[in-house]
Amino acid sequence: MRLHSCQNCWFNGLQYGALGSPVGYCSRHKKILNMADATTCGLHVRKDLTVDRALQVSEIHRKIYSSDAIIRIIDNEAHKEDISSNEKDLGVLRSNPVGEVVSDFGLLGSTIESLAQLKAMNGVRAEVAMVSLARGYVNNCMSHNGKWTSGLHLYWWTKNRLADIPEIKLEDLRTVWGSQLARQSELSAWSVIMLRLTFIDDIISYASRQNDPLGKISSLTEQAAITLDTFHLKKLSSWLKSEAVPQLDRKLSIKRYAELANELHDERAGIETQHDVQTL
Repeated sequence: MRLHSCQNCWFNGLQYGALGSPVGYCSRHKKILNMADATTCGLHVRKDLTVDRALQVSEIHRKIYSSDAIIRIIDNEAHKEDISSNEKDLGVLRSNPVGEVVSDFGLLGSTIESLAQLKAMNGVRAEVAMVSLARGYVNNCMSHNGKWTSGLHLYWWTKNRLADIPEIKLEDLRTVWGSQLARQSELSAWSVIMLRLTFIDDIISYASRQNDPLGKISSLTEQAAITLDTFHLKKLSSWLKSEAVPQLDRKLSIKRYAELANELHDERAGIETQHDVQTL
């Protein structure tokens, strides 16, 4: 697996490693990705790294690859067959519920609505899409002088299922990479949990920048790496439940979550009211 390919970019909500659909979709270029394991671009941000490290690597990546086009890694050239925005192809993609929401993401101001739809869907593919796109969404808010609480609800929902071992169904896998089916299912379940954890670490990092108590927590991905020296799903789940989640709850209790959510609601209501007055 090429870690700097389109399948491992947080702007592609349809694929992650062996999980996902046969094609990807880039929410930045608005293109179907027919060769997501073999292509990349200068906008690439790795899903498998927490935000600070991912953005550092992205800076290096942007010096090598153009941000204007999706190119093939092997020759640094664009190949028209690697991507598509054909209406018929989009129609096929949109026939899948997750594919429909992902292809709508970012259109007509639909980012929040799209993430909410994915959150409400069942299945690991919807979750991968939600967490992947949420990482880009919150980072974009922060880059425009926003608050870390732009990801508050997404954080809370992810935190509440952080220790759950996802059920990987056959239709969730796009490949087994030469592994036994049961082994690939376990590896994919592990990758989903770690994707949740990297998003939680992203929020911790943003909270730290704004001196929020949640930002005082040490990197959970690093804690997990130090504590768990072997690949074992149940041990990872147990550690998250007994060690990681209590740390998060001590810094952001349900009471404080409700308070922040109300503040966020009032701020958004104020902005909408101001906009309405300006348009009269």
